[in-house]
Amino acid sequence: MAHAAEHGKTRIAGLWLALALAAPASLAAQGAAPPSPSRQAPLSFREAMDLAISTNLELAAVRRARAVREAEVRAAGQWANPEFSGEVTRDAPHGDLAISYPVDIGGVRSRRVALAKEGLAMADIDEAAALRDLRRNLRLAFYGLLAADERLALADSMLTLAVRVKDVAQARFDEGAAPRLEVMEAELSAVRARAELDLARSARRATQAELNALLNRPPGMTLSLDGDASDTPPLPTMDRAIADALASNLDLRALDREAAIESRQFSLLKAERVPTPMLSGGVALNAPGEFDVGAHGGVSLTIPLFSRNQGEIAGSMARTETIRARREAVRRRVEAAVFAAFERATSRRAQVEAFRATLVPTATTVQGLVEESYRLGRDSILTTLVAQRALRDVKTEYLEALLALQSAVADLEDILGSSIQ
Repeated sequence: MAHAAEHGKTRIAGLWLALALAAPASLAAQGAAPPSPSRQAPLSFREAMDLAISTNLELAAVRRARAVREAEVRAAGQWANPEFSGEVTRDAPHGDLAISYPVDIGGVRSRRVALAKEGLAMADIDEAAALRDLRRNLRLAFYGLLAADERLALADSMLTLAVRVKDVAQARFDEGAAPRLEVMEAELSAVRARAELDLARSARRATQAELNALLNRPPGMTLSLDGDASDTPPLPTMDRAIADALASNLDLRALDREAAIESRQFSLLKAERVPTPMLSGGVALNAPGEFDVGAHGGVSLTIPLFSRNQGEIAGSMARTETIRARREAVRRRVEAAVFAAFERATSRRAQVEAFRATLVPTATTVQGLVEESYRLGRDSILTTLVAQRALRDVKTEYLEALLALQSAVADLEDILGSSIQ
């Protein structure tokens, strides 16, 4: 019996020793386990732009359209096929085999290829236009999401403020220093603030979905952004902006491409005035009493006596003059648009600075003083709620001014045809 008890104690001690040895191994295994995936790093505007350029589906579709124009160049460079003919007749000679081939002596093929290549250059304009739209939409969505974050923070702070005022009103009512009406008004303000917070959350999710679409990501994917809604690049001088716009504005570049295409079309029409001779050669077969096989050759061409592309050439010249007139009109319009967009961006930036330096701090100070005055019983709940709403309105207008500034910058970039560095 004693031996069995001793054996049981030994067995229990062995189990404890095994557990003690297994615990460090288990902890070591846990320590060696792969770490959980870290949260996605905040995305800056430049990083978002680079990501959108590489992943945006609409831009990718426009880039694929280049293959169509490349195929047109290939088609324009194709050589004509030779023509083969064979004939069997009862008349002598009884058979004839012939082959003919058109000879381009006016350079029609080379001019046709040059025209198609000018059309291929339009693919660059199409891609630049798609990139311009992407850049604008991304700027508005990116900084719109930053503004939505600030709007969400504002709604949350206004709810905190409304709850704090409600608590003060309830305390004053409990002390008999304020009527029940003040408590009800404060509660109503808190309910409204809570509804605005829910609305701000919904708006934030909607703006995030728009940005995710531009980045080719799922709509509900959470995005963390690095930046401030007031971030804008330094604006160029007016003279520099006008010079850049005249050099890279997409409307002007498109008209230049149209003029180049029309010039190539005009050259092709002139080359087509030169007739294309058709050289032929063959053999006549089986002419009894004369020959068994006889070679023959010939040439044929159209005589440009009446139709020499007169109407087409006149139309091409008229289109060229029209393009020149349109370009001059667009040039003048671009200069005016740059001036207007520059002024709007400058004034919006000044407005944002006024909100940041004066209006928002003043409204915050006023609200704090009025709230403290109400707590001490020197002001009514109505004055407190008015100051609270005034602070909310000023901060909301500030966020709207930030979005207006980003929109003005996007307008200026659209006219310049490139990003403002």
